[in-house]
Amino acid sequence: MRILYGVAGEGFGHSSRALVLAEHLQKKGHEVVILTYGQAYDVLKKRFKTFKVKGLHLFFEKSVLSTKKTIFNNIRHFTKNFLRWKKFYKLMQEFKPELCISDMEPIVPILRNWYKLPLICIDNQHRMTNLEINVPREHAQDYLLAKGVVDSFVKRADYFVVLSFANARIKDKNKNDTIIIPPIIREEVKRIRNKTKYGNKILVYLTKKDSSILEKLKNIRENFVVYGYNVKKKQGNIEFKTRESFLQELKNCKAIIATAGFTLISEAIFLKKPYLALPLKGQFEQTLNALFLKKAGFGDYTENLTEKEIVYFLHKLNFYRKRLQNYKVDYNKLYKVLDKILKEFEKS
Repeated sequence: MRILYGVAGEGFGHSSRALVLAEHLQKKGHEVVILTYGQAYDVLKKRFKTFKVKGLHLFFEKSVLSTKKTIFNNIRHFTKNFLRWKKFYKLMQEFKPELCISDMEPIVPILRNWYKLPLICIDNQHRMTNLEINVPREHAQDYLLAKGVVDSFVKRADYFVVLSFANARIKDKNKNDTIIIPPIIREEVKRIRNKTKYGNKILVYLTKKDSSILEKLKNIRENFVVYGYNVKKKQGNIEFKTRESFLQELKNCKAIIATAGFTLISEAIFLKKPYLALPLKGQFEQTLNALFLKKAGFGDYTENLTEKEIVYFLHKLNFYRKRLQNYKVDYNKLYKVLDKILKEFEKS
């Protein structure tokens, strides 16, 4: 089949997923064109046919998501796409897609409506709309806003393939179109699983520089290796490293303290590493990841990190490890589900 695959360009989680999925689709004999932007475009254009669009981005002020800036700038960017409608028309006429896939990318769902094509939605964001979740009262406003955004991206699809690392119940209204699967794990992470060990360092990954967190780490009698500052240096019990050594430290660390991105949490669970999540304020998806993480017993989370919370988390490492060792899922389920759905559309 000819497949038009829309991939969100913000962050590296979506592009990591697309690298794995697009390669699988091509191995199965399907022809794929990826529509994307931003960081994802830079990653995916090296491996696949890509079509660049103006994408949607998150805007922060002092590490807190700015709703006003995000909405204003994205409306401006999004409307620019449709001033280029001739390029979209040319893409659809020349490629003639038979099916669309969207990973939190809103233009492909619009094109599928225009051309009356089937759509498969594959992401972790639709946990907010299709699954039963208990949201703490203090996060209710962020949840409703995030849920509204997800709904505006993809309200209807033939199938929603929802990635989740914790058990959840599908809403009754979505039982016929929603399938829950374990997260997708990169091949390079799969390759190190049998070599992983619990060393003497704690991996710390920060997407935004935060000196207050570093001050707390200095006061704890542990060794920390910190990523996110893009420097190589050592300060007491803290060692700063750059991206190229990240996988090695992920393999050998005894625990992780990091922002609550879905991909890194998923990889930590796969490698059986306890995780203390630091969700970015105002970004409910990260809060949801943190809530699921704690519910599963694979770690904990905090929105205002203290030394006491770090010490308490480290004190419970054995408990988290036991829970992680008991977590057994089929990480190849997505490929089986996707192949089955595609065969269904090929017959129709």
